[in-house]
Amino acid sequence: MTTLQVSNETTATENTIHSVVGKIAYAMEHHLSNGDLAQLRRASPEAPYTPALWKVLLSYVPESWTKGTKQDENERRWAALLQGMAMTAGLHIPNARLGRALVQAGWSELRFVRLMQARGDVLVKEVRRLASFLSSKSQTVDCSDIAQLLFNQEGEWAERHRRRIARDYYKTLYQQEKDASN
Repeated sequence: MTTLQVSNETTATENTIHSVVGKIAYAMEHHLSNGDLAQLRRASPEAPYTPALWKVLLSYVPESWTKGTKQDENERRWAALLQGMAMTAGLHIPNARLGRALVQAGWSELRFVRLMQARGDVLVKEVRRLASFLSSKSQTVDCSDIAQLLFNQEGEWAERHRRRIARDYYKTLYQQEKDASN
C-alpha cells in the first residue's frame, strides 16, 4: 500500500490529494517561472533530479507522501505527474473528469485501453503521451484523476477508479457518436 492509496472510507485523503494537485496547478499558473515549468516538462521520472521538481515537492507535497518504504517509487511517480502537469499547465480544472476529457480531445479507444491497462514504467510513459496530447488539443482535465492512476495502481480502489474513468470515457464517446449520427 502506497502512502497515497485511498479507499472509499478515506474520502478526506482523496480530497487532500485533490487539494494538493489543485495547489500545484495554481502554483504552475501563478508562481513558478517559465524556467521552472520548462525544467518540469523535461524532467525524467527515471532520474528525478531537476531543481524545480524538488521545489514543488518540498513546497506543496506533504513529506509523508514521498517517504516510506517506497520513497524512490513515490518520487518517480511525482516526477511523472509534475511533468504531465507542467505540459498541461493552465488546463487543470477540478471535476473535468479524465474519461470525458479524453473523448473531447479525440483520444482513441486503442490508446484509452492501453492507458487503463498500464502499470509501472509503462503507465509513466502513457501519462507523458496523454499530457502531450491534451496539451496539443488545449483540453482541460482534472489532473487529480491522473494522480490517482499513478499513485493507486493496484487493488480494488484502483480498479474502481479505472472503471469510473472508463464509464465516463465510453458514456461520452457513445453520446458523441449518437449526436453525430442524428
